[in-house]
Amino acid sequence: MAGINRDQIRAALAETDPAYSFYLDLQTGEVVKVPDTEATPEAEELRNNVMEGYGDRFRYIPGGNTAPSDADVQGWLDAEGI
Repeated sequence: MAGINRDQIRAALAETDPAYSFYLDLQTGEVVKVPDTEATPEAEELRNNVMEGYGDRFRYIPGGNTAPSDADVQGWLDAEGI
């Protein structure tokens, strides 16, 4: 697994826009921003790719924490077994 981008995870934990979901890509260590309501072929392909690899390659990052800390990032990583 690549190095994990903790800053991107922190930003995803803070996200409150319901039009997007965020997933950690375990192969690249980067966070993927998925448009949940966009009706374009690119958005549909991205959603399908993430769902096909969900659990093994991609892990969902729940948003809504307005001020996530390093401890919140670590807590999420620990909860996911990463």
